[in-house]
Amino acid sequence: MLKFTFLSLLIWGLAIQMTSAQGGTSCAEATTATQGINITNNSLGEQWFSYTATSNGKVTVSSCGQTTADTYVEIYDGCDLEAFTFSNDFCDTQSEVSFEVISGLTYWICWKNYYTSQDFEWFLTEATIEEGDFCSSAIEVSAGDISSTIEENKYKWFQYTATNTGKITVGATGTNASDCKVAIFDDCSYTSSLNNDDNWNPSITAFEGTAGETYLIAIHNAGSASAISWNIEEGSWIMGERCSDPLDVVVLDNASINHDSGTDKWYRFIAFQDGEITITAADHTTEDTYVEVYEGCGEERVAYSDDAVNLQSELVIEVKANQAYYIKWDNIFQPEAYAWSLKSGNFATDVTEESTGKQIGVYPNPSEGPVTIDLSGFESETVIVT
Repeated sequence: MLKFTFLSLLIWGLAIQMTSAQGGTSCAEATTATQGINITNNSLGEQWFSYTATSNGKVTVSSCGQTTADTYVEIYDGCDLEAFTFSNDFCDTQSEVSFEVISGLTYWICWKNYYTSQDFEWFLTEATIEEGDFCSSAIEVSAGDISSTIEENKYKWFQYTATNTGKITVGATGTNASDCKVAIFDDCSYTSSLNNDDNWNPSITAFEGTAGETYLIAIHNAGSASAISWNIEEGSWIMGERCSDPLDVVVLDNASINHDSGTDKWYRFIAFQDGEITITAADHTTEDTYVEVYEGCGEERVAYSDDAVNLQSELVIEVKANQAYYIKWDNIFQPEAYAWSLKSGNFATDVTEESTGKQIGVYPNPSEGPVTIDLSGFESETVIVT
């Protein structure tokens, strides 16, 4: 009887210890986390913890290797504030995030119950900041070829000062380039990404640089090889890479396009009468494409398409006569080379050659620049155009 009572008390005591290690159900009721192993029980809802840093450095919060649950964590520096960082699917479906801390300040950790209602263990560690860990400790680099060591599923930060004004291209170049993602910032707020559409998908991206300005480059390695080769190149923009220099089009069928330069691709279509046009990559490719349409450079978006037909984009829009429409095929998913079509049927200015009755296409019209004259209906005949 005594033995049974002692064992019951021991089990009850362990249960009390595990319960006290679990998080609170709100930021105001957060449980104090400790360095080492902590316990979250998402069957009770989202779980909140607080941690006060003991030194200036970095803190890592991770469920990797501790559970098979699909975890999601957010980090705050105060209640009723937005999370300043988070982690989801860092290692398979588990989470891990490192963040810079200041000794004596308290940080809040919230394990969300978005994807799991399980209980699981996670760990918290403090460590010193190493060069490249954060924006504040970025490694200084110059234009040219660069080799860096970046651990799997980790980020590394670099600092670069432009020597020329114009196009600056940053991209991974090695055999594992597709495992890398690149983002460019002009300060440590992380809210001023110079990437196309603020995305983190491409392994190569280009932005407008200014001589003498310093830029921050973050590279993420999603592969197992830690040796990363990458490049910074200062150059010039070419037609079609920016909204301000679009390629004029009227009708296209299965026209090739690629994002090898790390840029979006811009086209301008001028409608000659009211009607519909179809813009599509469907049936031309299996790549994941994304297209947007604007009523002018710098104007608001009027239409977009993503995954309309499988992963391809397709949209039909009403257009107005003499209105210019800017079509952007986005680099957001960094697809391989693909093709697209613009079908308008009656939007080229057709001129009839009186003696033969054959059509001559003239576009864009009106135009303040180059004009294309389509003589494809004349086969190999000699044609005089005035």
